[in-house]
Amino acid sequence: MEDVVLHYRSGSAEGLGSLLETSEKLLEPFPCRPPPVFTCWFPAAADRHRPIRPVKPAPVITFSDVSLSKPPLENQSESRTAGIVAAETQKPKGGISEEQTSPVRRSWSVFRQTEVLLQSSESMSRRFLHMVSVNKLHLRQRAKWVIREQNFETRDIEQVWRTLIRSVRSSSLPSFNANIQRQRAEIWVFCDVLNGEQVGRHLKEQLQLKGRISLSVRRLGNVFSL
Repeated sequence: MEDVVLHYRSGSAEGLGSLLETSEKLLEPFPCRPPPVFTCWFPAAADRHRPIRPVKPAPVITFSDVSLSKPPLENQSESRTAGIVAAETQKPKGGISEEQTSPVRRSWSVFRQTEVLLQSSESMSRRFLHMVSVNKLHLRQRAKWVIREQNFETRDIEQVWRTLIRSVRSSSLPSFNANIQRQRAEIWVFCDVLNGEQVGRHLKEQLQLKGRISLSVRRLGNVFSL
C-alpha cells in the first residue's frame, strides 16, 4: 500500500487525535505488504574485474598437424619451376603486352553552366507528345540524342565536336550536356525530355546533320527520331 494522505480542517488537538484513530481503524482491513528487495542488474564490485572466459577452450595444434598441412619441399620446388616455365611461355616476344602499347583514348564532355529558360510542353509537336504519353515518360527525365558517323557525311567527328562546342557557348540550349565517344565514332547529347525536341532540331540545324538522329531513353531504347 502506498502512503495515505489525510486532509482535515484545522482545530483542536483532541479532534486531530480522534481523526487519526478513526483512519487507522478504517485502514486495518487492507493488507500491508513489505516492498520487494532491490536486486541490482549490474555485477557487484568484486565481479567487475574478472576476465571474460569463452565457453569452449582454444584448440590445441600439435607439431604433427603442422607437418601434415605443409607440402614437402620437393613438391614446392616443382610447382615453382612449373609456374616459372608457364609464365615465360605466356610472355610475348617483345616483353611488353599489346594492352600496354595501345594508346589510351579518352572521351570528353561539355555542358552549359548558365541557366536558360526551359521549353514549355505546349511548344512540343503532337508526335512528340504522343510518344511521351505512350511511353509514360517524365518531363524531367533525362534522354540522349545519338549522332552517328553516317550523320557527318564527309566531315570528321572531331570537326563536328568542335562545332558543337562553339554552338554550346553561343546558343541558348537549356540544361544539356554532350559527350564524345571516339571509339564508337558517336556523339551523345543528354537533355531533359521536356526539351528533347528543341535540342534535337537545334542539333540538326547547327551541325548540319544528314539523315535521322535518334532519341533514346534508359530501359526503353530509341523512342523518337528526327
